[in-house]
Amino acid sequence: MIFNELRDTVADIMTNIYSLPFNQELANGSLPLAKFIFYLAQDALYLTAFSEALVLTAGKLPHAHQTELFMQFSENAIKAERTLHCNILKKHQIADHLREPSPFCSKYINYLFKMANTAAVEEAVASLLPCFWVYQQVGQNVLAKKIENNPYQSWIDFYLNPEFNTSVDLAITTINELGNTASARTKAKMITAFKYATQLEQHFWQGAYAQEKLETAGVVLVNPK
Repeated sequence: MIFNELRDTVADIMTNIYSLPFNQELANGSLPLAKFIFYLAQDALYLTAFSEALVLTAGKLPHAHQTELFMQFSENAIKAERTLHCNILKKHQIADHLREPSPFCSKYINYLFKMANTAAVEEAVASLLPCFWVYQQVGQNVLAKKIENNPYQSWIDFYLNPEFNTSVDLAITTINELGNTASARTKAKMITAFKYATQLEQHFWQGAYAQEKLETAGVVLVNPK
């Protein structure tokens, strides 16, 4: 199964993600509210674009059940943006500059659109999968450190609910189905796409925590060819 290869390829990146200050402080409830709101505002923008990328990719999938599944994923992404993010964000004054994608958010969005529009469907799905799987893994990692009265528990719980876990499992099933018929060259491109998108997940958290441009956070990403 190609997912096992994908997972092994990003093992070091996942270790870095778990140790990020954002996720460590989220787990112990000490994350400054301003950083969390900055993150949520950017994530709301990201999810809207993610939903669109899912629709574009759905139209390229070879089987009807896969297309229907990705259309449902798209609806779920919008639902998450409207229910979770809006319920939290509407309680706070959001600065105008947070209503536009920050550089690290734009970089991720642009990559997903590039893959959805120009790459083979196998690569496009591989680029979308980290948004499912990485969040599941981070949620489980944070849960292991659960504390009482964590102010961010509602956000944490969202990524631990059975419906989300089912979505992750179905997304993994889809990538394995695609991998079963992919050529060696395509599989290599799938691995590259998955790894790069996982890096973008890492830098999304880093950029949100720093509340600054990705380029000033001491990180250099090389766009895969």
